[in-house]
Amino acid sequence: MGHANGIKTQKISRGKKKKPSPSSRPRKKASLSYLQSVIDNLPVALFAKDVTDDFRFILWNKKQESITTLPREKALGKRDHEIFSAESADYFREVDEAVVKRGKIAEIPEEIIDTEEGGEVYLRTVKVPIQDSETGHSLLIGISEDITDRVKAREQLERLNQNLSEKNRELESTQLQLIQAEKLESIGRLAAGVAHEVKNPLALLLMGVEYISSGIDPDDPNLEVILSEMNEAIERADQIVRGLVDFSSDRQLTREETDLQPLIEHVLLMTRHELTRGSVKVSAKFQKDLPKPLLDSRKFEQVLINLILNAIHAMAESDNASELSIKVTSKTLDKVELNEGARTARRFRKGDTVIYIDVKDTGTGISKKNLEKIFDPFFTTKATGHGTGLGLSVVRKIVELHDGEISIRNRLITEGAHARITLVAPRRDG
Repeated sequence: MGHANGIKTQKISRGKKKKPSPSSRPRKKASLSYLQSVIDNLPVALFAKDVTDDFRFILWNKKQESITTLPREKALGKRDHEIFSAESADYFREVDEAVVKRGKIAEIPEEIIDTEEGGEVYLRTVKVPIQDSETGHSLLIGISEDITDRVKAREQLERLNQNLSEKNRELESTQLQLIQAEKLESIGRLAAGVAHEVKNPLALLLMGVEYISSGIDPDDPNLEVILSEMNEAIERADQIVRGLVDFSSDRQLTREETDLQPLIEHVLLMTRHELTRGSVKVSAKFQKDLPKPLLDSRKFEQVLINLILNAIHAMAESDNASELSIKVTSKTLDKVELNEGARTARRFRKGDTVIYIDVKDTGTGISKKNLEKIFDPFFTTKATGHGTGLGLSVVRKIVELHDGEISIRNRLITEGAHARITLVAPRRDG
């Protein structure tokens, strides 16, 4: 075919669509083999079910074989009820039908299958419903991750936590027993004083009885006074004995809002004989409108009694005039110093309202080497047979049980020791 310019052109035929040559079939077969190899080498289990054909398995990779201990040949073409226990199969069918009905991907965080070897395997599975456009079949693809080791580790951790909780309860019980043992020692130290305090009201009662036994004259002006004094004596003796009984009682920690002034005044009453015998001048000052901390009053009394008895003992060895001061104040923290050595789990926070109980004496003070060990169990500066060395150790433990802190140091200006207890007041939300 020619043109006027003499240039020849050639018509290019589009040709007919070629049929696949026999040589392309091996390539397709190789591609399928390659795809199967990829599927079998996945680090997760992969399976597929033909929903249209009663959820029979049509895909089962190597990882699925490994997890279930079932070879592919035994799984393909089978339903769950033919290869798993009835319970597991019922569960799988229920989930599968729910996923297909929703038509959305679903994640099962944890499920269990029973293997042929008798062991349980825990799986995290994702199931995806799809539609095969070529066959028109509905398929369900499953991807499972073996989380058995993770679940076993979690169960072991839960057992360890449970064991730790039990040990912690045993430790708390032992600590309470130790507190009770130290309390009994304090009772022994208070016994003579309590006996003395009870003896005075009893003597007054005896004199009143003797006066009345001589005959009662209705017009006697002293009769009303004597009866009133006898009644006061009975109440005083009852208060002292009841206080000692309450203090010695063995019970679990029970905290409630407590007014500190009556509590401290009651402690001073219980230790009055010891204070009087030691010629100790006592000063107790309380800030107005003090908040009420959450305390177990009986156990906290033990703290104060121990500090007071220790102060009396220290002042007995000093040439200074014996003076004991107790001061209770409160403040709102505008900053908090980080105490890296604090033994309490709780830390005071900015904005907390704290209560300070300061107990100061004019005794001999504490040597620098002993100051570092005063809270150590069984440490004591007393002679053998006088004290267990558990007093201040127990004191600190009781304070810590109340989410508080205690510190003891020497006074800066005068001779003597200064103990400070810091408690936090309950928060008033809203």
